[in-house]
Amino acid sequence: MKTFILLIMPFIIFASGEAMSVYDSLYFSNANKQLFKLNNHQKARMHKLHKIDEQEAKFIIKELTQEEDINLKLTTRGKYLIYKASTEHYTLIINALDGTLIEKEPK
Repeated sequence: MKTFILLIMPFIIFASGEAMSVYDSLYFSNANKQLFKLNNHQKARMHKLHKIDEQEAKFIIKELTQEEDINLKLTTRGKYLIYKASTEHYTLIINALDGTLIEKEPK
């Protein structure tokens, strides 16, 4: 049983794609706790970090859902920089660093 757990552990760890660096994830987690921190600095830093732009994210979502009307929002979730997308029938979360699908839920 221990061998099975040790063999499957890398698949669980790397299943959700590339994560932000520790420095960046600490920046965003601390910035959310500061009341008077300007959101423009956070947004600018997020746009500087992402490797998948909005057009690529929309293309990935269109391939997954076959829907045209897509609402995107770049945000963080823990140590991940994500695109939170909403279509007519689905809510999706896409990793903004490597374009992997993290979550797909029907509405």
